Amino acid sequence: MKLIKLSMLTLTLTNLLISPSAVIAQENNTVDILTSVTGGKDEEDAKAFNQKLEELTGLKVNIEKPAEDYNTVVLQKLSNGGEGLDLIYFNQDQLNDLVEQGALLDITDYVKNSEILSDPEVISQSEWDNITIDGKLYAGFNKKEIHRVVNLNQALLKKYKIEGLSEETLDGYYKLFKEMKDKVTDIDNFYPYNAVISNLFDLQPWFASQDIKTGIVINEAGKRTAPIASQEAKPVWEWLRKLYQEELMDPSSLTDTTKELREKFGANQTGVVVDWAAWTGLYNSNAGADYPDKFEAVPLGGTNNSDGKYMLTRGGASLWGIPATSDNVEGAIKVLETFATQEGGILLSLGAEGYDYVIEDGKYKLTEVGESHGKDHGAPFPISEKFEAPLPHNPGVDDAMKLLTFASTESFLPESAKYNEIVAQKAVEIIRGDVDVDTGLKEMQQALLDAGVIEE
Repeated sequence: MKLIKLSMLTLTLTNLLISPSAVIAQENNTVDILTSVTGGKDEEDAKAFNQKLEELTGLKVNIEKPAEDYNTVVLQKLSNGGEGLDLIYFNQDQLNDLVEQGALLDITDYVKNSEILSDPEVISQSEWDNITIDGKLYAGFNKKEIHRVVNLNQALLKKYKIEGLSEETLDGYYKLFKEMKDKVTDIDNFYPYNAVISNLFDLQPWFASQDIKTGIVINEAGKRTAPIASQEAKPVWEWLRKLYQEELMDPSSLTDTTKELREKFGANQTGVVVDWAAWTGLYNSNAGADYPDKFEAVPLGGTNNSDGKYMLTRGGASLWGIPATSDNVEGAIKVLETFATQEGGILLSLGAEGYDYVIEDGKYKLTEVGESHGKDHGAPFPISEKFEAPLPHNPGVDDAMKLLTFASTESFLPESAKYNEIVAQKAVEIIRGDVDVDTGLKEMQQALLDAGVIEE
């Protein structure tokens, strides 16, 4: 979901704001929710989902899920006094704007007073710290965010007797790609490595080799910096350029979308990609009968940093905020608490009992409809640390999730969108060879400075 630009629309909330201490639960048993992700996949699924959520919360639940232009709908409703909404869904990169506009209620005290939400064994304190603004909380969680890992098609290595990764360094991966290129000669348009350069998440596993975190990084002096544009990053850019020049990287990496990358990896047209941990399992599941003999995605951590550890990118939080105009705050908090329980986690992942799954002899079994929904109704990985998945994850996911400990989110700043635009553009020029690496990095750094993205 794209960033909501609240600065482009003046919210007329001045006379509508309610201080947390003044909010009193109304005699209102209804919670009105606006979402773009969570809930039913279609009309029938939505009916089953809503009915189960009502059963779990004891509330009347109305869920509105716009078919398109979700961000526009959010803006319109907020600028129109909230239109009775009690919960709205958004991503972490939208949180600061919403808070600055006074659109969200401060729920700090509600979280502290909740036995479920305040329990660190349910939601770790680090999760709350990640979305805290000036010591306050303005949102709760939709799900546990995961990370991107390096995915290797192990079946190719077995079929073509490729030795595999010798060491977790840039040179180690270069040698692996080289051997792939030399031995996989009967697949048309095969390239060992593919990426989506416009999506800079793809690059973090490689920049770990130079101890570099991608994104805007605040240095010790409190200044915004971009280590990816520094001279320290030069070895990685040289490596990427070398892969491109030697046709070890798919040249379409400079223009492809994530959809196209996934199609090529699943069709054995590339050997290594970087993608979300959940996709390790989806690749294997989508392979059907070809798994594992003809296709097997296995997760890797990329390159090691100077401490011998991986550095991976974790996705920003997907959140629920309570509009400052809500007339049923207590009900909204009850929904957030429910999502953090075992039963709520099952609803957000498998879906509704009797529609998406059944329980036979104490065992969970997906229905045909449930199979098509992929165990995802907004939270394939529920936020609760205590959650126990009633059905196994797709093959490879559990191994991919073991790498979560090495992942962290990038900063979410007003300048982040411009950072992505500039770095992606200059990355293409460097990798393609339009400029030498030194010149490209100088131009990248200067463009970021000129645009006010970084301060030094």
